[in-house]
Amino acid sequence: MRLIVTAAASPIFGNFLMLVSVSAETDGKATTGLKPANFKVHHLASLNHAHPNQRDVTKASEGPAGFYTLTLEPKDYQPDLPPGHYVFAVAVTAGAGKPTTGRGKKPAAPTDFGQTIAEGDLPTYGQWK
Repeated sequence: MRLIVTAAASPIFGNFLMLVSVSAETDGKATTGLKPANFKVHHLASLNHAHPNQRDVTKASEGPAGFYTLTLEPKDYQPDLPPGHYVFAVAVTAGAGKPTTGRGKKPAAPTDFGQTIAEGDLPTYGQWK
């Protein structure tokens, strides 16, 4: 099933929080109970960057139902991002097929998928330090 995903990047101290809404295409109901592993975020472009760079999601806080605030792990080599405009890819998976059991079996694969683009602007350094 297709998921309807919308997202926005909100600046926070030299990094971003990713704000994501997830609902089912079939009935529009909120997709609830998602964990960090359900989200994939890639930094796609900025003023000095034009290559997909995965950002690890360390926390996914839900509230209200189907709305998530994702905490992104800063990169060791660049803990504070420079000011400017940023573009991200956000992909979400949910649901699972029939679980497999027994030793050496793979966990059930997700059955629901969605993706979107999110944009955000980091202010100049003096505005948050």
